Amino acid sequence: MKCGIVFARYEAAMAAKQAAEEAKQTAVGTGKVGAPAPAASVPLARIAALPPVEAPWERYDPRSELKFRALALPLALIVGRWVAGAGMLSLLGGELAMVVHESGHAITSWLTGRWAIPSFWVTYHGQDRHWWIVLPLICAIVFGGYLAWKAQRWGWVCAAGAVLLLELIIQGQTSLAQGALIVFGGDGGALVLGTILMATFYAPHESAFYKNWGMRWALLVFGALAFMHVYREWSTNNMPFGEIEGVNLSDPTLLTEYYGWTIQEMVGRYLLLARVCFAALFMLYIGGLVSVYRETQSKTPLLS
Repeated sequence: MKCGIVFARYEAAMAAKQAAEEAKQTAVGTGKVGAPAPAASVPLARIAALPPVEAPWERYDPRSELKFRALALPLALIVGRWVAGAGMLSLLGGELAMVVHESGHAITSWLTGRWAIPSFWVTYHGQDRHWWIVLPLICAIVFGGYLAWKAQRWGWVCAAGAVLLLELIIQGQTSLAQGALIVFGGDGGALVLGTILMATFYAPHESAFYKNWGMRWALLVFGALAFMHVYREWSTNNMPFGEIEGVNLSDPTLLTEYYGWTIQEMVGRYLLLARVCFAALFMLYIGGLVSVYRETQSKTPLLS
């Protein structure tokens, strides 16, 4: 099984050959030896109907998956933290963090009912709320939750409920509070989106994330590098105060000078969000290990 040969492709030929040998022996025993039997052949339609051969990395082996889940996430976070403080290599994490940072600004703007277009180093967004943005967004969240409930994807149902609750809370805030939330949603969104990217590593083995191993590992590394780059900035008080040339004041400067947050409040809120993300990753890590370990105990061990 491990060498990748599908024996079903040869069963028909072997059976036909054996039947021909038996027919020949019967003919010799009865004295009815005539022309030799035609060579056995396997119909092409039957061969074409056989399932394709799976590559070794496409097969789901619970024992291998248990090793991957035990090592992948911790190593990704450790490497991400090392890259974030490794001089020139930290530029890589910075570029990746910039992508999820601007995406965080844009998503937060959409949740408040403002249009937004993310780009490199800046996100363009409107100043006024529009119900033609809020209502379709709420309908999309509810419809997504309904589809998840119909498919019995209870994790997605909980996620849709949490996003809907967050949307309703945001809509109840003042315009000034929503503006501060959009600014906070840059690095805050980078932490949340980085967590979501790492969480895709634990997708079910029948999903596209698992079957496409390149995407699975790339999203894990991408999320870890972006997450740890942002976390290092706030955990080491390396905050980018000042003005971004040609863009605007930096997010920490806007939060403290325009929206009136103290430095302690700002740092505490970012670190609190980071700890919540760490806790979610830890629960996902333990749950993933337990579920795959149960599969290793319930399945018959593969032949060595």
